Amino acid sequence: MSHHDAAMDKLTPPDPIRLPVLAKVAAAIAALVGAGAFYWSLSSGHADVAWSSYLIGAFYALSLGLFGVAWVAILYLSKGVWSVTMRRIPEAMSAWLLPGGVLAIGVALGSHHLYHWTDPKAVAADALLTYKQPFLNMGMFFGLVGASLLVWLVFSFLIMRNSRRQDQSGQVALSRTNVTLSAVFIVLFALSFTVVSYYLLMSLEPHWFSTMYAVLTFTDLIQTGTAFVSLVAAGLIIGGKLKGFLNENHLHSVAKMMFAATGFWAYIYFCQFLLIWYANIPEETTHFITRWENGWLIYLLVLPMLKFVVPFILLVPRENKRKPGRVAAMALLILIAQFWELYMLVAPAIGHGSHAAHGHVPIVEAAVTLGFLGLFFLVFAWALGRHNAVPLKDPRLRECLRYHQ
Repeated sequence: MSHHDAAMDKLTPPDPIRLPVLAKVAAAIAALVGAGAFYWSLSSGHADVAWSSYLIGAFYALSLGLFGVAWVAILYLSKGVWSVTMRRIPEAMSAWLLPGGVLAIGVALGSHHLYHWTDPKAVAADALLTYKQPFLNMGMFFGLVGASLLVWLVFSFLIMRNSRRQDQSGQVALSRTNVTLSAVFIVLFALSFTVVSYYLLMSLEPHWFSTMYAVLTFTDLIQTGTAFVSLVAAGLIIGGKLKGFLNENHLHSVAKMMFAATGFWAYIYFCQFLLIWYANIPEETTHFITRWENGWLIYLLVLPMLKFVVPFILLVPRENKRKPGRVAAMALLILIAQFWELYMLVAPAIGHGSHAAHGHVPIVEAAVTLGFLGLFFLVFAWALGRHNAVPLKDPRLRECLRYHQ
């Protein structure tokens, strides 16, 4: 047995990660509240609000699940040794892909209330919608979104299976195999997530054109996903779990990723606005004009404060990226800000012409989104406790334990 293997065998495996029962109960209550809010809104004649709320929650939770496998793939490719002891967190997040994908496809049940292009009369009377019909139709929706989900599930299964097999065999070859799988997945992920974001979100405004949209939704996924990982990692440190395996040095690195994603989001969002502003082309400006009218402007102005200004300023000091309580607070703010952005992407786009949506406090939207996040957390907690808390036989574990900055 090599010196490396002997050293690793001396490590005492940490106890399985069991998240607090109170947190699970709160998640279950949130899921019930969300389901109740959706049913109430639907049955009281507010179908547009019900389905727009469903879309916000479904896309939010699906992005968290997809981030799990995407982040694991990125870390395999980048050889991010600092992340080894917290890898079970994104792995558990990926467990949501199957139920979350099915629920996301369920948006089709309310497609008539969400997507203008599902109305045959509207398509026939609109030259642009007629031109886009080969792409914007329910057959292609099911085909491409379903195929994307299948790709995500297959690669997630293969990568996570190899990670867990390594816990038993310790074979270094499994890490090399995951690097190859990750390289292929990242390319397919970039293409498929673009298509899914186009169908679920951008097609709410089929007359709008933007070359930045896919990059923006990708940035949202990274920013929100790193915030969730940061929140869980901070909670584990505060709770004394994974002691000796997870510390402020590891937390510092994931908090830096969250901080970097915050700055990148501001860059991308401003670039989209700047390109639209100086070109002043009607088919590009319609997106922002819609969000300046009917009482939406104040909601739009709050967005950069929540998603960039406050978290960016507060995460600049080194100490704030190493203190679990402060990291958790900033992560929670970013998670709230992601709901606000999805609300601004979806709600103003619902309705057409004289029936355009008006700005309103997103009570139903928040309740339904909390319901989806509650379901996501329950699946995440279940997946997190099923396997070893740390990949003890990962070849990079020794370096991760010595990681310092």
